[in-house]
Amino acid sequence: MAQRLLLSFLLILVTNFSFAQENKTDSTKVSVTDTISKNKYHDIFIGVDLFNPIVSAFTDKKGASAYISYQLNSKWHLVAEVGYEKNKFDEINWNVDVDGAFAKIGANWFITQDVENQSNGIYIGGRAAYSKYSQTINKYPIRDLQSNIVINHGSRSKADVSAFWVEAVIGGRVEILKNFYGELALHPSAYLGGKKDDNIDPLVIPGYGKNSGPFNMSVFWGIAYKIK
Repeated sequence: MAQRLLLSFLLILVTNFSFAQENKTDSTKVSVTDTISKNKYHDIFIGVDLFNPIVSAFTDKKGASAYISYQLNSKWHLVAEVGYEKNKFDEINWNVDVDGAFAKIGANWFITQDVENQSNGIYIGGRAAYSKYSQTINKYPIRDLQSNIVINHGSRSKADVSAFWVEAVIGGRVEILKNFYGELALHPSAYLGGKKDDNIDPLVIPGYGKNSGPFNMSVFWGIAYKIK
């Protein structure tokens, strides 16, 4: 539900931003491309996520993340993200605890930007992500080979495992105070593989979330500061 609301908000933001830029360009008779090309700053942004720390008050997921981005040119920004997370999977006869760090690297490309401030805009991008973490399987089902009925439960001690995945990104950024920006981005992701404990597929991964299918969705909603 929260992800649907955030997606709806992002789509509204994209629409409203596009109309605002069209009206602003018409009134000022200034070309967006010409305006942006005159700005030679290679800005650096440092941002922190606020969404997951707030959600952690109501879920088993605890952690924090931050990013740094570097403006290559008027459209492209290199991005690196780091974070730490503790999480739990407690469903369908499984109980798993994970604890570890994750990192992501990639780029954003701005598809539309403010005429007066090119740091405001809507962007798309991608990330390659990796997590190295500890995993403790407190409970797993033992099934009868013929009937597939759960007949007992087992457990496994803490193990060092890892995972890697890729993400697409769609987001928006707008200045709320001088050099301070609000940012919202959706990260649909796909798990690729990693080091497993006794060939058991991961059920929850720091930075990725619960691995309940081939795809997942994470959200970044936070504050960024621009360093010129």
